[in-house]
Order: sequence, then structure tokens, then C-alpha cells
Amino acid sequence: MKIQHNLKFFSLVLALLLAACGSDDPIAEGNTKAPKPDSTEHQSLVPGDSASLQTLLRKYDPPGRDVWQKPEVVIGKMGDLGNKTVADIGAGSGFFSRRLAQQAKRVIAVELDPRFIHFMDSIKRVELKPEYQNRFETRLGLPNDPKLKPGEADIVLVVNTYIYIQNRVDYLKNLLNVLPKGGKIIVVDFKKKRMPIKYPTANVRLELYEVENELEAAGFSNFQSDDCSLDYQYIVMAEK
Repeated sequence: MKIQHNLKFFSLVLALLLAACGSDDPIAEGNTKAPKPDSTEHQSLVPGDSASLQTLLRKYDPPGRDVWQKPEVVIGKMGDLGNKTVADIGAGSGFFSRRLAQQAKRVIAVELDPRFIHFMDSIKRVELKPEYQNRFETRLGLPNDPKLKPGEADIVLVVNTYIYIQNRVDYLKNLLNVLPKGGKIIVVDFKKKRMPIKYPTANVRLELYEVENELEAAGFSNFQSDDCSLDYQYIVMAEK
């Protein structure tokens, strides 16, 4: 089932969450200037982000993300997920996790920011059917530890997050250790070239080959890299 985003509902959920957590959002203080639609900076794996939840949601899920992110293409590359558990690292608002819950046996949405954990736990209850809700687990991770148990996930998905991971090779080794033999990792991130998407800025993006090199250094193999399916991003897949 394709998720249909309801703006009124989304606003209601945000209002409830922000009432509980407080808001430092400039719009709440009378600034009505709308954010640029290409603000896609993802910093969920950067601890200490003081921006409001509403501001972060605008960054992570800007207008048009469904179009250029092409989640159906990314998920399609995972194959049959009926008997698979997917760990979504840096899940943010649950953009991919909510979709994966409708296809995979189980989804573990890993986040560092408790506000996003709370948001995902809230929104899944009204956006997903009960049978899908039961497949969707949120988990608070650490910058150096996704808090996954050995063999718990068959596939690890890292979308718009990889460049913000600290000590990436060590982190990847951690993921390698918890994946079963034949388990896969899929990294989706922004190409290092001129494009309408301004964030993350080009100086912090990584070339596709750099991602491959780091995955290889961590012990992954059998690479399948795709630089064409997505307009602004590459997809790198590797196996244990």
C-alpha cells in the first residue's frame, strides 16, 4: 500500500508532539518565511542538534522528496522482503521505515534523537494498519553503536546518513559483525556534483568510490553500485 501523506494530520501530530516537547521553531515565533524546498540536510547521526522537531522534519522530508528519492526503486533493489528484517539506520521521520513495514517481516528503525523515536512511534499508529505497526520497531542507537544484536537484521539500509557517521569504517565493522552470512548493506547518499539539492553541501558529500572503499575496508564484498537510477543519489550495495 502506497502511503498517502495527509498534511492536516501531519500538522496535528506535530502540534501534539511539540506541545509535549516544547518548540524553538522560528515560525512559532511569527517568522512566516517558508524554508527552501531543497533543504535536505540530514543530521540524525549528529548528536546535540538543537533545532526544533518541526525544523528537522522540514529538512528530512521536504516537498518533492517522494519524487527524487524514489523509495520504491530503493526498496525494489532489496528483493523479496517477506521473510527479511531490515534495519533502517538514521531512520529520521521513518520515511523508509513506514514503507518497509508494509513489505518486510520486520523493520528496526534506529535513531539517535529521542524526538524522532517518539515521532515514529506516534505516527505509525495512525498511518499504518495494525498488522504493519507490529512489524515496526524503533530503537535508540548510539553514535558508535546501532544497538543491533548478531543475526537480528538481514539487511541494513543507510539513507542520507552515511556521511554523518563518525568513524565510519569502525561503524561498518560493527554492522558487518551483526549481519548473518550473506547479509546486505545498502547505502544511499548524494552524488558529489552540481544539482538543485543544496544540502548536504558538496564539500561534505562523498564520491561513490569512497563509499565502496570504506565498505571494502570494513570487510564487505560483492559490490553492486548504481549511479543512474536516482537523479541526485547513488546506491551502493554490498554483502557480508
